[in-house]
Amino acid sequence: MYYSSIGIVAFLVHVIINYDVLTKSRHEQTSESHKAYKAFLSCVLIYYIFDILWGVIYTLKIPLLSYAWTELYFLTVAITVFLWTRYVIIYLNKETFFSKIIKYAGIIFLVFEFLSIILNLFIPIMFYYDEEGVYHTGKARTATMFAQILLFLVTSIYTLTITVKNHGKIRHRHRTIGGFGIAMTIFVIFSAIYPVLPFYSLGYLLGICLIHTFVLEDEKEDRREKLENLLQVEKIREAELGSARLMAYTDSLTGVKSKTAYQEDIIGIGKRIEDGILKDFAVAVFDVNGLKLVNDTKGHDEGDKVIKEACAIICKTFKHSPIYRIGGDEFVAFLMGEDFKHKTELVKAFDSQMEKNLTDKHVVVSCGFTEFEAGQDKSYPTVFSRADMKMYERKKQLKAL
Repeated sequence: MYYSSIGIVAFLVHVIINYDVLTKSRHEQTSESHKAYKAFLSCVLIYYIFDILWGVIYTLKIPLLSYAWTELYFLTVAITVFLWTRYVIIYLNKETFFSKIIKYAGIIFLVFEFLSIILNLFIPIMFYYDEEGVYHTGKARTATMFAQILLFLVTSIYTLTITVKNHGKIRHRHRTIGGFGIAMTIFVIFSAIYPVLPFYSLGYLLGICLIHTFVLEDEKEDRREKLENLLQVEKIREAELGSARLMAYTDSLTGVKSKTAYQEDIIGIGKRIEDGILKDFAVAVFDVNGLKLVNDTKGHDEGDKVIKEACAIICKTFKHSPIYRIGGDEFVAFLMGEDFKHKTELVKAFDSQMEKNLTDKHVVVSCGFTEFEAGQDKSYPTVFSRADMKMYERKKQLKAL
């Protein structure tokens, strides 16, 4: 049972440290190397089960059962060695003559081991059990152990050779994979010398712990850093997009909403009118009087000052409403809520202020105001056109004063 106890510990550690890899579905695997490593880990897990049960069965001294189980045990060992060589080739991702040799050597080893296991059913070339149930190795078993040692050693040398050309974390990971091969080489040698001791399980336990700590965890940290960098870039892009959007939706001269914002907002207003959601609102259209004369006689800088002053007057009066600059000297206020409740007083106060400004030679703004009529108005342009017409009528009135 001592033999099996080592396998049980190895099995439990294997499952605990590799749980996330073993339970990932195929489409969740991030790369071909991760898929290859999962296949290797899965086969090692099966190997541990066979190894644990082999120790139990061998203790019971049942030759026939021990023989059958040993056949399966050797087949599992061969597959794990093959899958390891496959993983190394895929992980290093180097199409070289040496990598092809390792690839085909792994296949040849697997075929040879499989044929030897079948032939052993007829001729004990790999192993046999005597009448007392004692396990004995054969010449083919020695040959396959030598082949395993050679494969682990060659993959290790190949990995460490490639490592020389790499730097940083990649070199660190490659050294660990090369170290796995060296560790397994040593433990397989011990296993060949002491066939009834669990050196194979100890070798896999040590090697896989090394890869988990210095390769997989290191790759996770890299992925986490890359994800954080991507999130940081995304935040910067969002901030830039928000800034660009704010600039596009804000009039650069006056600071109120731009024509772009107005055109987008009236789409939503129109939709809410169609759906019958929006019923209580009013529109005020404004136009600055005499701006062309100011531009022609005093220059556009003075004209800009007039526009900004006109905008300030509008915003001061309709302080609870969104204000849009939709043209050079044209503004629109969309009255809802508090301003809509006091619309009549606000418009009267605004018109009175403009008549006073006219007398005092200050900035004069014409205002056309109209309220949405639910039974009559079917769309926003209808309301706007009515307000626009009233604005021109008011402009004529102010000129006549």
